Amino acid sequence: MRSLLIFILSSILFACGQDGDKGAGEVKYYLEQAATSNISNTLILEVEGDFKPNFSVTGKGFTSSIEPGVSTIFQQRTELTAETFGEVAVEITLYQENGKPYLVDTLIWKSSGEIPPTPSPYFSEIVSADAYVYLVFPNKTLRGKNTTEVWLEGDLAQSPEGHYETIPSDDQVLVKLSDADGMKSVRVKYRNIFGAHSGLVPLTIEKKSIGPKDCKAQPIASKTASGTIRTRIEAINSGPLYYKVTGDVDSPHDFVEFTDVTEEYIVLKGAEGSKRLTVQIKDQAGNVCPAIPLTIAYDRSYVPGQVTVENDLLWTDSTQVTLLPRYDQLSGDHIEMLITGGVVAGVNTLRWIPYAESIVVDLSPTNGTRHVLVQFRRDQTPMLEVTTAIFLRPYVLIQGAGPQYQVMPGNILGTQTLTVTGCVETYTNFTYQEVFPCTPTVSAGSFTVDVTYSLKDGTIITRSATH
Repeated sequence: MRSLLIFILSSILFACGQDGDKGAGEVKYYLEQAATSNISNTLILEVEGDFKPNFSVTGKGFTSSIEPGVSTIFQQRTELTAETFGEVAVEITLYQENGKPYLVDTLIWKSSGEIPPTPSPYFSEIVSADAYVYLVFPNKTLRGKNTTEVWLEGDLAQSPEGHYETIPSDDQVLVKLSDADGMKSVRVKYRNIFGAHSGLVPLTIEKKSIGPKDCKAQPIASKTASGTIRTRIEAINSGPLYYKVTGDVDSPHDFVEFTDVTEEYIVLKGAEGSKRLTVQIKDQAGNVCPAIPLTIAYDRSYVPGQVTVENDLLWTDSTQVTLLPRYDQLSGDHIEMLITGGVVAGVNTLRWIPYAESIVVDLSPTNGTRHVLVQFRRDQTPMLEVTTAIFLRPYVLIQGAGPQYQVMPGNILGTQTLTVTGCVETYTNFTYQEVFPCTPTVSAGSFTVDVTYSLKDGTIITRSATH
């Protein structure tokens, strides 16, 4: 709070009496207020020492509690009353013991009924991360040159009961809020040089020193074929959040507001290759989460989904197999899939079903290669179709009437080499072919031919046929 300003307008050292035996003293004279909001004021005289000089007061536009222009015995307080608001000159004369004046001076008194306007302040921040924040007082022209101070009270670290601050030239008063986090209430009013006040204006601001928690940036995958990567950004916070993405991005932007969770399709910069990104998350107070680094491979050959057979089987003797679908997605996505192709109708096939990472289907029973198709859709929108194949019940056929027969092995996917035995001809570690001419090693009667497959997964399988 600003103390009452006392303007010391003059001080005089003097000695009185021919022999100086009355002692020396210092006289101070001043107006109690240099400017007032009413037409009353007080002239104050103070003296140190034994001698207390007579004085007189003269001037126009005011009256005093002593007779004007008449030497009056020393008194500490003399009441002044102006005839109207404005500026008056108060002439004061001090007298020696012999009655002769030794000092004449003029004090200027300004008075006005001017009332400061109601302030319209605002805080420089909506939420503050620490105790220090600027209180801004705009509209200097409306405020006027005579309004120079502001009263502050409320949830403040210093003088919460209230105090005055001089308004700086930049119209910003630095205040320190009380320590605890939470909503802070501050009340302000103007005071002008005449001592008049405006009405109190309340303001609130949140002090928030604890930042967001569990800040995450989750891309849908670590690769993309399109040059765009869908990314979910989230954090736990009481209030608005803001994020921005920097690094190898095509169009960097400033912080974007969101609440709890949001998604962005981040457009990567440049040609194919490894892209490094940084996601930054902060709250309204400017509390920042640790930067989240991301590395995304931009590869046009990448496929965001696939389907395989459990254990990567290349063949099976059972019509029932387990499929392992995979589709790039974020938690909470509504993904469905449609399984068609070399399968029979069932609860999991030929209709849209919820996405699952493991699903049992029945293959159509015909021996041979079964192609299974899986189509994915998100929120009813078709997205991608993938396929896999498996050979059902590998077989060997023998055709012909001799003396040379035709051996026809099934074409198991993943076959590296074939070895055919039971024929005069030698077929060892041959690549697959549809027909192997075969002269039986026996001259009469039935004969058996064995075909041994060497598959790319390292397994060996032998199938036989008798004719």
